[in-house]
Amino acid sequence: NMYIAEPYSLFADFYDSAMGKDIFSKIRDIFERLLQRHRIGFSSAADLGCGTGLFARYLNSRWNAPVFGVDLSPAMLRIASENCRDSGVKLMRQDIRQLCLPHGVDLITANFDTVNHLVGDEDLPQLFRGVYKNLNSGGHFIFDIITPCNPPQGTRVYRGRFRSSFKQAIQQIRWNPKRQILFSQITFSSPRTTLYKIERHCERAYWPRQVASWLMDAGFIIRDVLDAKTLRKATFCPTRIIVVTQKPVNAR
Repeated sequence: NMYIAEPYSLFADFYDSAMGKDIFSKIRDIFERLLQRHRIGFSSAADLGCGTGLFARYLNSRWNAPVFGVDLSPAMLRIASENCRDSGVKLMRQDIRQLCLPHGVDLITANFDTVNHLVGDEDLPQLFRGVYKNLNSGGHFIFDIITPCNPPQGTRVYRGRFRSSFKQAIQQIRWNPKRQILFSQITFSSPRTTLYKIERHCERAYWPRQVASWLMDAGFIIRDVLDAKTLRKATFCPTRIIVVTQKPVNAR
């Protein structure tokens, strides 16, 4: 028996144990190096695609800043509400293409494939324009993005103590170079049942030059484009890049 579930409706229960905590640790270390390198300060922030809320909680607790955590998945936000309990994080369910924060912030982040989940031709330019509008003058937007150069593929198996009745998740990732799309299928199973549940995810890879052009069209200053693996200036074509941008001082 097989059942098709909404993206992240089941994986939310697996996420932190399977990958979320390890990914958060790496992103946190990179983020602190970027803040130091570019002398970035902030007193308010928003984390887009906040998932289970680990990075949003960190921004609040480590930097004593109020934080908006924005995600579209009700299941991920449910876990985030537990992780961010008694913190200065306000969770919001929004499509980030129509980003509308209660007020402007000094910093907006989007980590680990968040922007790659936007697959429409106009999605990324629309996101960048929205982020620009929701940033305070002089504020920063820091995000990572997968490029079409050697994107991740293959099969990953996640096992362990998960919140759900399923005890194993198998993720299969397939790359379509013509469409520059990553197709991911996650199959959830348990030895106690013959029922299988499946989530299907879709991500789009973007060329760095495309991204830079759309950012500048939105009004951003690009401060850095780094190879996510080495944190050196991106040359040739890394698999994943990290982009540090800034809204000009005195810009509205």
